[in-house]
Formats: sequence, structure tokens, C-alpha cells
Amino acid sequence: MEEYKLLMDNLHILLNLKRKIVGVKLVYSKKEFEEYAGVELKKPMAYCVAVKAATEGHAIKLSRKTGGCMGSNRALGLTACSKDFKTGKSGYRLGLYKDESIAASVASVEPICENKTYGVIVKPLDMYEKAPDVVLIFANTRESMRIMQGYTYMKGLAKNLSMSGNQAVCVEATVTPLKTQDINVSLLCSGTRYNATWCEDEFLTGIPFDMIPEIIRGLKGTVNAVEEDSRKHEIEARLSRIRSLDFEINYGKTYYKT
Repeated sequence: MEEYKLLMDNLHILLNLKRKIVGVKLVYSKKEFEEYAGVELKKPMAYCVAVKAATEGHAIKLSRKTGGCMGSNRALGLTACSKDFKTGKSGYRLGLYKDESIAASVASVEPICENKTYGVIVKPLDMYEKAPDVVLIFANTRESMRIMQGYTYMKGLAKNLSMSGNQAVCVEATVTPLKTQDINVSLLCSGTRYNATWCEDEFLTGIPFDMIPEIIRGLKGTVNAVEEDSRKHEIEARLSRIRSLDFEINYGKTYYKT
């Protein structure tokens, strides 16, 4: 829809992004699943690989039958949570924790969806028919800094940040923002770096969809304070392609050169 395209255009103007912004929607029935356009997979695919495909312009529909990663299936509610996960046995067995008690302590607080999800829609934000639940933005550390500056400008310090370096795309960037209705950041994890082959300098931010207009206002509100003139010129050049931003760019001044 045009509304979602406008949001994505604004973010791409304000941030120098290399990848498309991804929307994620959890659906709870076959009827709802079929309402969304996208490729319904015939073979299993890991959730983070589907997200990578969406950053390149593809629309993917994962179901209980085609979710190809045990961890993301559990996190997104496509499969039930096993006893071994809750007790820490499975996490310890993977070598990610020093003992089962540490693994269990993480499992006890790690957000997961109830086992009611029928499918997950993963596609670029501008391809959505209805609003997604969560928006995923892949960027380098500088552009990720800008997102946090925009958030802080509007809302103050983020209080719900949670990351472990594990289950990055599914738990840290998707389920955590979904559950907290707040921003979260992720340094990615070894599994997604292997399976989806992200660039080494990529950083991921997950944002509840309803918060995106606020983030855009925060990015606009901080351009003049934090961006050097060369970056302001780049933003203005991108702005000239569409007339959707309603703020004035001031040159020759930033807070750290005053």
C-alpha cells in the first residue's frame, strides 16, 4: 500500500540503507495466511533466510510445515517449546552456556510466542496489504546509531533492550519487540551469519510497526543536530526524489561543533 511505501521511502531518505526494510506479520489461521500475497514455500527455509530474501525484494510465507529452523519455529510459535529447552539441556548441549542452569535461566526469560501461530509473512514493508507486526532494519553501525538517536529524541532512553548474540533475527529482533512493544537491537548470531551470509558489519534493529512514524519524526528532529553538511546534502538529494519530508535542513551547524 502507498502508506507503507511512504514510510519506507522516508526511512531510506533519512538513513543510507543498502537493504529493503522488512515487515513481519504472524498469522493464526489458514484463511488469514492466504489473504497475504507471497511465495508459499514447498520446502523448509530458516526464518532468517526468509528475512534475508525479503531484504532483497522477495515476499515469503512460512508455515508450520516450512519453517526450517527449530529455534525460530519455537520462538515464533510455529512449534511447541520442548522440555529440554526449558530445563536448559538443549541450550547446554549446543555449547552456548557454561551449564544447564545458565541455559535454563535464559530460557525462563527469553520471549517466545504461544504455540498458536499458523504462519509468518516476511516481505518488504512496501509490499504489505495490511500493517505488519514488526519492522526489521538492517544497517551498518552508523545508521543504527541514527535510529537510536531518533528513538531517544522522541521517547528517552530505551528500557527494554535485550540481546545475547543468540537467536538474533527471530528472538532479539522479532519476538522481543512484539512482546515488549518497544525497540530492540541485535548484533546478529552465528547461526544467521552462517545460514543467511550477512555482511560482517551489519546490525539489526527490530521495531514495532506502530512506532515507525515516531522513529521517522525522531530522525527528522535530529538531522540538524547530528549530521555533518556532507550527510545533509546526501539527505537533501534523496529528498528531492520524493516530496514527503516536512522539515528544513540547516547547514553549517551541529551540536558537537558549536
